[in-house]
Amino acid sequence: MATPSTPSCRTALSAASRFLRAAVQNGNREPLVAFWQEWRTAFRASLRAASTAQRLERRLIERIGMPGVDFSADGSEGAMVRATHPDDIDRILGPEPAGRERGGRLKRELTVVQARWDTEAAASGLVAAIADETAADHRVDALVRAIPRMPARSLAEAIAKLVVLVEWSGTEPEGGGIPRHGLHGLLADLVALAPPPR
Repeated sequence: MATPSTPSCRTALSAASRFLRAAVQNGNREPLVAFWQEWRTAFRASLRAASTAQRLERRLIERIGMPGVDFSADGSEGAMVRATHPDDIDRILGPEPAGRERGGRLKRELTVVQARWDTEAAASGLVAAIADETAADHRVDALVRAIPRMPARSLAEAIAKLVVLVEWSGTEPEGGGIPRHGLHGLLADLVALAPPPR
C-alpha cells in the first residue's frame, strides 16, 4: 500500500498564502486572517532585519576581524588562544602574579580592540541594524505568544493560524517543539478542503 507523500513546507505555505490573499481580496475581515496579515508584515521585517545585521557584521569582520586578542597561555610562541572577554584572560592565565601582570596588558589591548570594533560597528550601521533586528524579533515573539489565545472560528482562520505557526517553527531550532511535518500535512489538507474564498 502506497503512502501519500507529505507536501514540502514551501508548497504548503505557498498554497495557504495564496488562499489567504484571495480571502483578503474578497473582503474577509476575520480576526485571525487580519492577524495573519500583521504577522506576515512583522515576520518579513524580522527576516530582513536579521539579513541586514548579518551582512553588515560579515563585512565588518572581513574588514577588521572579530574583536579579541591572541596570546600563548604559557608566554611562549606555542599554541595561541583567543580571548574575547577580560574574564577569558583571567581564566586562561590564572591568579599568579606573572599572569596578572601579563593579563593587565592583554586586557588593555582587548579594550582598544573592542573600542575599535564598537566605533566601526556604529559607523557601519551594524549597531542600528542589531537594534532593528531586536525590535523586529520582539514584535514577532509577541505575535507568536498571542496566537494560542486566538481561536480559529472558520477554515480561513485555521489556515491563518497554521501559517503563522509553520513559518515561525521554520526559524526555530528543532521547530521550537512544534511537530513541523504534522503541521505541514495538516495545512495542506485544510487548504485542499477549503472552498474557494468568497
